[in-house]
Amino acid sequence: MIQNNKPLLATGFSLVEMAIVLLVLGLLLGSVLGPLSSRIVNERIKSTNNTLVQIQDAIIGFAILNKRLPCPDTNGDGTEESNCNNTEGTIPWATIGVGRYDAWGRNFRFRIDNSFASTVADPPTTTSGMSVQDRSNPINILTITNPNAPIAIIFSCGSDGWPNGVNDANGVTNTTADCSNPGTPNTTYAQDAYVENQYDDILIWISKNTLINQLVAAGKWP
Repeated sequence: MIQNNKPLLATGFSLVEMAIVLLVLGLLLGSVLGPLSSRIVNERIKSTNNTLVQIQDAIIGFAILNKRLPCPDTNGDGTEESNCNNTEGTIPWATIGVGRYDAWGRNFRFRIDNSFASTVADPPTTTSGMSVQDRSNPINILTITNPNAPIAIIFSCGSDGWPNGVNDANGVTNTTADCSNPGTPNTTYAQDAYVENQYDDILIWISKNTLINQLVAAGKWP
């Protein structure tokens, strides 16, 4: 009788082999999840930018109908306040008929020049002193000064959210919020391209000349 003395083949993986498999899987997942995460961020930025433009158009439409800008909402009911008081709030989404949230589920922020809260004067003047500067180079002011300073600022705080604010979508306080545009009492706002872990606010503004041109084209001014 011939006896086979060859050792039996192992039927499982050794610890070294398992470690190699896990390493390969980790590399594969990293190569997939990295681009996916970047794509999600880019899509949210794009969506928020599109909504900002819609809000800007709605605000100008409101001004054409009422010959003034809507006041911000400061109590969260979606309607404009009766007095703007040169304060920052959220967009009066119910008053102007737009969506209230950015792509991260938080209200858009809004502020206007108080001079445009009532019938636009002839000639119009800007007195709030609001300005927008380049975050990367604060010396570079992106808007001109009075009497032609911006008359409305609209922005999203991005993924960081409003400082110490509550996420309007789920009621959870955001304790790690880090918005680059704190607003009241500061009248200087920052704008820049998205820089991961440095700047993610998304901001646009309406100039006095833009609004006046739209009012003139609609036959609503002077």
